[in-house]
Amino acid sequence: MLIQFFKKNNPASFILLPLFTLVLWIPGFFSNHYQAAQTSMPFFDLFTNLIAYTPLIATILAFLLVVGEALLLNFIVNENEVLSSQSFLPALFYIVYMSNDKAKLSLNPMIFANLFILFAIYKLVSSYRKEVAFSQAFDAGLLFSIAILFYLPGIILLPLLGIGLLIFRAFNWREWLISFFGVLMPILFVLMYYFWYNKMDILIYEKIFYTIFREQLKLNYPTNYYFMLGFGWFIVLLSIGRLFRRLIGATQKTKKGILFFIWVFAFGVLSLIIAPEISTKYMSFLAIPAAVFCANYFLRIKQQWWGEVLIMVLLGTILVNHFFY
Repeated sequence: MLIQFFKKNNPASFILLPLFTLVLWIPGFFSNHYQAAQTSMPFFDLFTNLIAYTPLIATILAFLLVVGEALLLNFIVNENEVLSSQSFLPALFYIVYMSNDKAKLSLNPMIFANLFILFAIYKLVSSYRKEVAFSQAFDAGLLFSIAILFYLPGIILLPLLGIGLLIFRAFNWREWLISFFGVLMPILFVLMYYFWYNKMDILIYEKIFYTIFREQLKLNYPTNYYFMLGFGWFIVLLSIGRLFRRLIGATQKTKKGILFFIWVFAFGVLSLIIAPEISTKYMSFLAIPAAVFCANYFLRIKQQWWGEVLIMVLLGTILVNHFFY
């Protein structure tokens, strides 16, 4: 079964995970409509200008990014012993939560933002017990900044940089200062570009203010959509309940890793406050910690049949929404 297969650290997962993702993304490949985000940031605009009239290429790029991010998250979790044993479950659940809505099955700023957030997380987690981590601190700051330049509400995740340094490092003011310079560098380059070409008004009014004062939307989804959404959150909440038991008797490294992902989850929820609109695609930040929490739950679940039932019901509701609505 699905959970049993990905529960093992099986190399065949490198082939089956893209195939599994491909099934979930079929509706995206057959969509002939692509719309650039109204509040896209400068770095995302570079891509949309190139592929605005080729929706298939945009979808292929988004598909490859999601698969790559899933494998990257899996590597981070396994390499840094965040969970009790190595598996491909973090990658599996990341793909599920990044593909559970048709709105996510296309290129959007959050897919790029997640990529750089994941790299930043890797830099922070891997700095644990290093004598000096100047390069990791600078790189993490730089990567968070690039994520913001793809998706502005990602700025609310910026405190994770300091939280990560506090969790994984003894306090070192040089590392904090260097990380601040890492954050500042890409933003200053972009501001200089907009200032030089006299486009500051576009950056301020179209990118920032619209995001904060978003339009009111009418939500009109079928009942099965809400069931899918609710069931997905039910699994996440089950996993969070089991998560705190994982902290008992765990190694110091594991405790720090789990604690950091709890903070990622908390700030991911806060990012929804300034999302451009009410849509599940703007919950993509939450896919990172949710994948880790669910992987922990399904790794430690005693009744294997219960885990298989949960994942099959979730996938069933996602596929029904993808292909019949």
